Amino acid sequence: MLLSRERDRVSASNGRIWIYLLGLVLAFVSGLALAQQRVGELEYAQGIATAQLKGADARFLARGDALFEGDLVTTSEKGYAVLAFADGTKITLRPGTSFAIDRFAHDKGAENAFLRLLKGGMRAITGLIGKRNPGGVQVSTVTATIGVRGTSFDARLCESDCRQEQSENRPRPGQGAPVPAVDTVVGRIVRISGEVSAQQAGQVVRRLVDGSPVLVGDEIITGSKATAVIGFRDQSRVSLEPLSVFRVDSFRYGRSGQSDNFALRLLKGGLRVFTGLIGKKDPTLVSVATVVATIGIRGTGMDISCEGPCAAVARPVSESCKPAKAKGKRSVPVCDEGMFVHTWDGKIFISSSNKELDVGLGRAGFAGKDQQSRLLSGVPDFMNRFVSPRPDGVDVDWISLFGASPSTGEDGLYVLDRDGHVFLEARGGRLDLGPGEGGVVGADGTPRRLDPIPSFLADDPFPAPENFNINEPLVLQLFGATLGNPGQDMCLIQ
Repeated sequence: MLLSRERDRVSASNGRIWIYLLGLVLAFVSGLALAQQRVGELEYAQGIATAQLKGADARFLARGDALFEGDLVTTSEKGYAVLAFADGTKITLRPGTSFAIDRFAHDKGAENAFLRLLKGGMRAITGLIGKRNPGGVQVSTVTATIGVRGTSFDARLCESDCRQEQSENRPRPGQGAPVPAVDTVVGRIVRISGEVSAQQAGQVVRRLVDGSPVLVGDEIITGSKATAVIGFRDQSRVSLEPLSVFRVDSFRYGRSGQSDNFALRLLKGGLRVFTGLIGKKDPTLVSVATVVATIGIRGTGMDISCEGPCAAVARPVSESCKPAKAKGKRSVPVCDEGMFVHTWDGKIFISSSNKELDVGLGRAGFAGKDQQSRLLSGVPDFMNRFVSPRPDGVDVDWISLFGASPSTGEDGLYVLDRDGHVFLEARGGRLDLGPGEGGVVGADGTPRRLDPIPSFLADDPFPAPENFNINEPLVLQLFGATLGNPGQDMCLIQ
């Protein structure tokens, strides 16, 4: 009897010890989590998703569970997860993915994020970090680093899985934003100095850097001490002066069944143009418009100044213009009285009031608020003080800027840019991607642009996070272990 009571006492004591130890473990794990910064939460998981902090056990994730800085997030081979971050960034992790949140700071003035894709694939739409700090978001892989400039993009670390998907070529219920046409990027920044931005009507302003894509409809604005050189697909080159506003109204080049076209608009400031292959093929297809007149091209290089009645927007004039202004009576117009053009290669004409005025090599012309154009006796001094480089003197690597080749199916990192600007940086160089462009970095470490986009990237069946809807019927099924086949239901964790 005494032995039985002693055994019961020892058993109860051991039970209390185990409960105590379990409590210590749970407290330790909880303490690790609390010591980390909460950066987001799991919005949705199908199949199994886990997160693990260094030194702690992996924890199963359910809908609404916290994500912390330092978490390693994984998805099962037949599942996926949608992560929602505090700054508005959202990421879909594909099946069999390992993804690390090494750093995620979204406080104003300290915005930056460093993420790692260790295995599998992801689809992302960046939030306030990318908007407030262009270049503040990076995704590292063993192959290359993805620099993000505020965008929507997909990335996959491919082995035989991608080749298998590509070869099967099955119809897929692709989810998310459609892939823009491959020639959506009509130009790129070749050289930049100072603060330069671009904006599409009704959209947020984008800060431009070397390699940034230029799109039709972009209104490009230079700061008070900024210049930029843009290279276009037809090898035209444009330089922008400080305090200028310039827009690409249209650009078509090499599209099957469509005629080429290149129409620019100078809204304010100074512009230097050297026409490319469109102008050589048919000069009538290239034009530069202003408020007071349109400049027609005969295959040429020219400088244009647009101030005063010529300007469509109210901004200060550049320093190169101000010294030209004179007091008292004058017969020669000054820079803030209209549009000036100087031809330094080929020939142009000014079209205004239904009349055309030829401006030959070495000559200068003017059109003011009366829209009457005339030749000037010489080139105005302020035009000789343009500070941006003459574009025909800027060396451009056109293959690096726009060259592309088909996919060979090699192992490596594949990236598709659906919107915005990303770049791939590896030991073999750097490659800039804009909307509709894809790239790969293989074993040789050299990034290259892809055309056409492989179907396993363009037709990804897993939902793009910007369009994710938990009530969508397809969301309630797994599409079939990365193959895109409906009907293979998996367990749902919410």
